Amino acid sequence: MNVTLPLQTHKPKGQLPPAVSQPVRNVPAAYVPRMRVLVIIGVLLMVHFIWWFADDDHIGYAPLFWLLTVSLGFKCLKMLHEWYHYIQVSEPVAPATSGHQQYTVDMLTTACPSEPRDMIVDTLRAMQAVTYPHTSYLCDEGNDPYLRHVCAELGVVHVTRQLKVNAKAGNINHALQQATGELCVVLDPDHVPTPDFLDKVVPYFADPTVGYAQVVQAYSNQEETLVALGAAEQTYQFYGPLMMGMNTYNTAQSIGANCTFRRAALDSIGGHAAGLTEDMHTAMCLHAAGWKSVYVPAIVSRGLVPASLAAFFAQQLKWARGSFDLLFHVYPRLFTRFTWRQKLHYATLPLYFFSGVITLIDIGVPIAALIMIQFPWHLSLGEFALHMTPLLLVSLLIRYNAQRWLREPHETGLHLAGGFLRIGTWWIYCLGLLYTILGVRVPYIPTPKEGCGGNEWQLSLPNIALAALSVGAARYAHYLIQTPYALLMMALAMSNAAFLMVSVLMAQHDLLRSLKHFVNSKHWVQNMLQKVEHWLTERTGAVLPRFRTAAVYVACCLITAHAFLSVGVEFWRHHITPSASLIWAHTGEGGLRIGHNEAPSTIWSASVRSASQTASPMAPAVVELWLTPSVAPQVEPAVLEQLDAQGSLPLLSWEVKPESVGSSEWQRSVDILKQHSKPLLLRPIIRATNPAAYRAAWQQLVTSFKASGVSGPAWVWTPPRPDSVAAYFPGSAFTDWVAADYLSLTPATLAEIKKPYTSLRLQLAERAELNSKPIFMLALAQPGLNQQAQAKRLKQQYPEVKALILGSPKAQQTEVVVLNAQPGLQP
Repeated sequence: MNVTLPLQTHKPKGQLPPAVSQPVRNVPAAYVPRMRVLVIIGVLLMVHFIWWFADDDHIGYAPLFWLLTVSLGFKCLKMLHEWYHYIQVSEPVAPATSGHQQYTVDMLTTACPSEPRDMIVDTLRAMQAVTYPHTSYLCDEGNDPYLRHVCAELGVVHVTRQLKVNAKAGNINHALQQATGELCVVLDPDHVPTPDFLDKVVPYFADPTVGYAQVVQAYSNQEETLVALGAAEQTYQFYGPLMMGMNTYNTAQSIGANCTFRRAALDSIGGHAAGLTEDMHTAMCLHAAGWKSVYVPAIVSRGLVPASLAAFFAQQLKWARGSFDLLFHVYPRLFTRFTWRQKLHYATLPLYFFSGVITLIDIGVPIAALIMIQFPWHLSLGEFALHMTPLLLVSLLIRYNAQRWLREPHETGLHLAGGFLRIGTWWIYCLGLLYTILGVRVPYIPTPKEGCGGNEWQLSLPNIALAALSVGAARYAHYLIQTPYALLMMALAMSNAAFLMVSVLMAQHDLLRSLKHFVNSKHWVQNMLQKVEHWLTERTGAVLPRFRTAAVYVACCLITAHAFLSVGVEFWRHHITPSASLIWAHTGEGGLRIGHNEAPSTIWSASVRSASQTASPMAPAVVELWLTPSVAPQVEPAVLEQLDAQGSLPLLSWEVKPESVGSSEWQRSVDILKQHSKPLLLRPIIRATNPAAYRAAWQQLVTSFKASGVSGPAWVWTPPRPDSVAAYFPGSAFTDWVAADYLSLTPATLAEIKKPYTSLRLQLAERAELNSKPIFMLALAQPGLNQQAQAKRLKQQYPEVKALILGSPKAQQTEVVVLNAQPGLQP
């Protein structure tokens, strides 16, 4: 039955039939009420996390902060999108009169010259074995003589065309010029239907408003390779609870395979819509025309999933390019004709492929942060864990409970292969978006159906390069800095590199086969793996079902525990913990503080007067007081009281004179500092002939103060030799801050500070105990630039700087003269 037809015009557009008294009903699936409770708890935890996170104090280096915020926001929206479908999972119920109505049905599949003949023949035989009366068509783009012969033997109508336009959609539409059935089924040539295929879907068309019915897309070759397994795992969630939720919202998707259309519905929109994603385009047009869609959660065919990376990438590039094209060009044109749920659906569905950009952000931000030594967030890692962990646990609990609606038992699990494969496809998704923006065409090529080849190293090169860059950035930063934020970024970079390399390994089929053969040849390895698998099966088989049964109780316990912990942390912080100023004085935690210095000639009166008569409406956060040389800081209690009253933290700087610890000056200073209960910073300048003597003098000074009962002040250490920082360092137990003093530079612009400070940073990075100390920087106030602007620039470049004194070089003259008089101690 070979028919060659010229391309004809479409049939006249049909009209949407009126509503019926017995439409298709959607019955909520079991356990939906339980899922709704879980989602409510998840939303509450997410709102609380976002409320906590949206704080200006958490912003580090702004460009990286906002990039990671976009990534975090996308992940939250993705969770909400899934939960939105979970709370309305349903199954369709056909009208009661459907069993008495018969339809004429056409079943169509396609063939391209590059596709395996045996695969097409298997599909044709299965089509003819479908029990419901129908006519089978093969839309053969290659006009293959062998396929014509097979069609004649099987009783399949063979259709070909001369003018090949609009790819698959044009091929189907051409065949429909001959087909006369009331319903038509479109099958991919690699999908083999079961004999009861039409019996499962035809009854729903008794509702005349149903435009199409889609069934599950399942696969028979998902164990062929890890790529095939990963590609299949990415569909489990979609064809399970997500499509069952879409069924409720009348947004069920038409998929290129296994979809049954009402012929009048197709005619009403001019036939199959063309494009790289012709199935989604057709569904958009049908929904815009007012037709209803039905998702039948039944497996009535099995197809082939891409088994090689080349085939998978070709498929994903085509889908990404087509989906973005629909979002940018078709969606705005049909927007007013959608229901509000359909507007939301078709705006968010293509964003699945935007995950490529998000993955690039997740991988790129740690690399950029480590190379620039700029960190996106300034927040307590403990608090971040406190607010994020319950949200993650509840989201996992929701996802695990949603797996009860997957179609087959083997589909449950963590779906790690699908996750790794998605990460490795980031550059394909980015390419699809870029091609859409630039208008680059991607030819419609059927997804390759052949099995896997050898190792696919070339297609893995982008991931190998990005993994190497992540490792290199972590190694480079580890040499320079080892603060908690830096270590976190290093951990993220190394994790990203590991994930990328796993995705690379998944595509090396010959290598994996060799590894599998090696494992199978070692009986002791097989026995160990079997024991581990048996142990995991026993444990998970006993525990996991209980988590699903008690999911609501577990989630309630999580949110209750989180609430109590959050309240407890806030209470501890405000009522039990030391003040924010005291914490900052000893750790630098809490952001950058700005202040100024005072000259020694005005210490007893002018310092109080200048502190109380500050030009700005707000008092400086820190005031450095340069005191007269003495064995201990000689400061009047009134000065400290005045600074405390105005909210300024005192930094006492003085040159240490070699006098006896028990002298009158010493005792007077000790008495004043013991009476002072507020936070205080001490910066002694010690003279010594060699590093050992310097360290001993510093340690003796600190020990003497603590032995006298003065244990509250924080100690600020100024390296006496910028080129020998580690040699003069007195020890972590005797130091709270490292001072970078550039008041002698004239003018001390940020660009001029950069060179000496970079040298200091390199030396600090060589020792973890030095690297962990906050930096106290002293520099000249730049003319024409206010303090906040100068501090903002500094904070962006050097996040480890937690204090900035902007002052005059006159206050440093005493120190400079004294130090220059000592051989070997020149700054």
